[in-house]
Amino acid sequence: MSGNQPWNQPDANAAYPGPTNNTAYNAPTSSIPPLPTNVPLPGGAQPPQNGGATPAKPRKSKTRMIVIIAAIVVVLAAIAAGGFYYYSSNSHDAAVSQYGKAVNHLADVKSDLKAAIKQANSDTEDIHKGQVKNPDLFGDYQKALKTAKKLSDAKSPDTIADTSNASAKDLKQATQSLNDLAGKVSGSANDMSNIAKKLVDSKSDADDVLKPIEREVAAAEKQKKANDEEAANSGIDLAQIRHGDYSSLDGTWTNPGGAWMKITNGQLSPQNAFSGTTPPYTLRECGGYESQCMEEEDIPSTEAQLVQGGAYQYNEDSPSVQEILIIAEKNSSLNDVAPFNYASMPDPTNQSKDRIIPIWTGTSQGQEPFCGNSGCAYYRNGGGEASDASKQKLKSKVNTANDDIAKMDEQWEDEAKANFQCRVDVVNGAQKTCPAIGEGDKGRDDSGNSGDAKTSAYVEPNSDSGLTSTPVSVNNPENRGSNHQVVGFSR
Repeated sequence: MSGNQPWNQPDANAAYPGPTNNTAYNAPTSSIPPLPTNVPLPGGAQPPQNGGATPAKPRKSKTRMIVIIAAIVVVLAAIAAGGFYYYSSNSHDAAVSQYGKAVNHLADVKSDLKAAIKQANSDTEDIHKGQVKNPDLFGDYQKALKTAKKLSDAKSPDTIADTSNASAKDLKQATQSLNDLAGKVSGSANDMSNIAKKLVDSKSDADDVLKPIEREVAAAEKQKKANDEEAANSGIDLAQIRHGDYSSLDGTWTNPGGAWMKITNGQLSPQNAFSGTTPPYTLRECGGYESQCMEEEDIPSTEAQLVQGGAYQYNEDSPSVQEILIIAEKNSSLNDVAPFNYASMPDPTNQSKDRIIPIWTGTSQGQEPFCGNSGCAYYRNGGGEASDASKQKLKSKVNTANDDIAKMDEQWEDEAKANFQCRVDVVNGAQKTCPAIGEGDKGRDDSGNSGDAKTSAYVEPNSDSGLTSTPVSVNNPENRGSNHQVVGFSR
């Protein structure tokens, strides 16, 4: 051994005396202190308390047993639930209960379907093909409506009247049938509502295009109505007539027998021209140079007398004659209806209206009263004429509407375009009535109201219309026209 071992060093370990006489050294064991067991390890770890041996693993048998018991409980619960469900599904009482629920459910969904039909019809009631961008939706809607109405009255073929005597199997089959029908009913209600909404939406899209044009056409119709009211409320103006302005006489005048005369800008066109003359005849004041005119002082303030210039007829057996017009304003009585040898007689005309009474003058004076019956008077059709300013307003509105209508070139707009154009033509007088849009043979009268097509009882003479006038009988005084052949007299 090397001499530098620790125990060979002087005083290195006094507790261990060195060997003597080269005998073996046996260290005393009783005096060696035990090693400490609680010396802290680095990081705070504690040494094993069992002398460093690995701890024994916990036993799994207890956990495994718990798992097995839990699984058994779950299985038993499932078996119990399944058994309860099977019993509930197959027992007679359960089957009756399910059948009753199915009956009530079907009744509820049928009620919902009827409400859906009613609502859909209400939403689409005033919609037609000329008002939607997608006209094909109407076919879809009709199919859905037909199906819905059929289902709303449908009954299940497996309906059971006496559930107490029915088997659970039959009840289950009937319940399934009822539930299947209820599903179809619910689906039909949804289809109705969806298609109705599509129609409403399609109309809304079309409205964005059609409403501006509708406003223009309606504005023209409104102006036409205003003009007509203005014309109807405008009577003859005797002060203007006496000063040579005959515009308040413009219009067509008709007697009770149907004979007519038309006055425009002081020009009179009779239904039948006088022999040897060419209408129109120019109206002018009946002056003193015409021997057949009444004296000015004999004319009441409610009347005026005019002569038809050009309505001159030469009679070989008597002096030439000329037809004079007596103009009488409404709410006044004709003056001197039966002069000379006739007893005084009441005015036979309608005094509530302006009227024109044509009278012949000639040499056979005093043969009959100049207005012996109601047929002598002519009344204006629809009143007078609107002012020039009102007429210009109407023309402007019609032009605006026509411009907008001309721009409609989509196929879905065709029906609406035709209707708009017809309504404007009614305003212009080119058309009497229009078939109402979406109503087949129904029509729109010239007041703008929807209804059956109407025709006017009176048709104004139109040289371009091809209409011919029927001569008025001269033998019936009620039917005498503006050229009736009764020789009158001077008053």
